[in-house]
Amino acid sequence: MEPWKGNRKKLLGLLEEKGYANLLLTTRANIIYATGMRDPTGYLLLSRDCGDILLTPLLDYHRALSQAPRELEVYAFLRGGENGVDADIPRNRLLRGSLAEVLSRLLEKCGGRTSTDAGASSHQIARILLDELKIDNIAGDIMRIRAVKSDEELELISKAVRIAEEAFAQALKLLEEGVSEAEIAGSIYREILARGGWETAFPTIVAFYANSAYPHHTPKTEKLTVEGPVLIDWGAVYMGYRSDTTRTFWWGVKTPSQFQKHLESVLDAVNAAYDVLGPGVLAGDVDNAARLALKKEGLGKYFIHGLGHGVGIEVHEEPYLRPASKTVLEPGMVVTIEPGIYLPGLYGIRIEDLVTVTKTGYKTLTSLPHLLPA
Repeated sequence: MEPWKGNRKKLLGLLEEKGYANLLLTTRANIIYATGMRDPTGYLLLSRDCGDILLTPLLDYHRALSQAPRELEVYAFLRGGENGVDADIPRNRLLRGSLAEVLSRLLEKCGGRTSTDAGASSHQIARILLDELKIDNIAGDIMRIRAVKSDEELELISKAVRIAEEAFAQALKLLEEGVSEAEIAGSIYREILARGGWETAFPTIVAFYANSAYPHHTPKTEKLTVEGPVLIDWGAVYMGYRSDTTRTFWWGVKTPSQFQKHLESVLDAVNAAYDVLGPGVLAGDVDNAARLALKKEGLGKYFIHGLGHGVGIEVHEEPYLRPASKTVLEPGMVVTIEPGIYLPGLYGIRIEDLVTVTKTGYKTLTSLPHLLPA
C-alpha cells in the first residue's frame, strides 16, 4: 500500500505530455501525494534530468531525511534572517540565498521548461514562482490527475474509513446524559490516533439538538440532557489519505414520526443518487437526482449545499458533485454522497457515504448502516 512511486510516475507523465522538463511542487498536499511524507515542509522538484529533489528548511532537514523516499535527494535552505545560523549537515546539502535565488540556480542547472502547482499555494510563493521566475502554473492539471485513484490509494482510503468507523463506535458508547459535543469530538480524535491514524480528516462535527441545523457546526459544551437529534460528521487520515462520513440519529427511546420521515427522505435522496452514479455520468446529474428526490418531498429548499466532493489527500478535492458540474465521472474517482436538510431552530439531517466509481457502477467504502442504532 505505497502509491507514491506510482503517483510520481503519473506526474512525470503529465510533464512529458505537456512538454515540461521539471515540476516544482509547493503545496503540502501535492508533496504528500508524491512522497507519502507526513507534514512535509518546503518544495519538491520532480525533474526529467535532475531526478527528484526535496528542498526543506534547515530545522526540518534531518526529519525530512528520515522520512523521504530513498530515491529523493534532500537539501536544506535558510529562510529569511537565518544566514548567521550554523548547520550540522554536509556543506553541499545547504543552499544559501533567497528562495528565488536558490530555485533559479537549481532550475538553471536542470534545464528545460518548468511548471508548478503554485496557483494553489500562498500568494507570496505564487508571486515568486509565477511572476519573478516565470514558471507555468499547472495546478488544475495536477488536481485532475489526483482525482483518479490507483488501487493502492483506494486501499489507504479504505483503511482510513475503517479507522474512523472504529473510533465512531467507541464514541457512541459515551453518548449518555451529561456528555458534551466537545467530549464526543475529543473521543473520536483520541481513538483515531490510537488506531494509527495521523489525525482527524477535518475538525470533527458533533452537533446536538438545534445545532445540527448548522452544516459546519463547531462542537461546544452543549450537553445531552433530553432526547433529541445527534449529527456526527467525522473522518480519519491514514498514510496521508482521508475519509469522510456523516450519520444523524435520534438519541432517545422513541424517534418522533416527523424526524423519522425526514430521515427517510434524506435516505431516499442517497438512494436516488446511487441510482444514477457510475462511470461516464455527469457529476451534476448525480446531484440533481438527489435534489429532485428531496424536492418531491417539499424539502428542496432545505438542501443548501452540493451533493458531494472528491476525497483523497485532501478532504475536498476534484470532482465536485454540484448542480451545474459538467465533470464526467471516471473509474477510480472517490466521492462523498451526502444529501442533507437543515431546518433552522429545529434540526439538521445529513447522511454521508464515501464511495468509489468503478467500471460498472460504484462501490461503497463506508460500512456503517444508514439508520442508527441498527
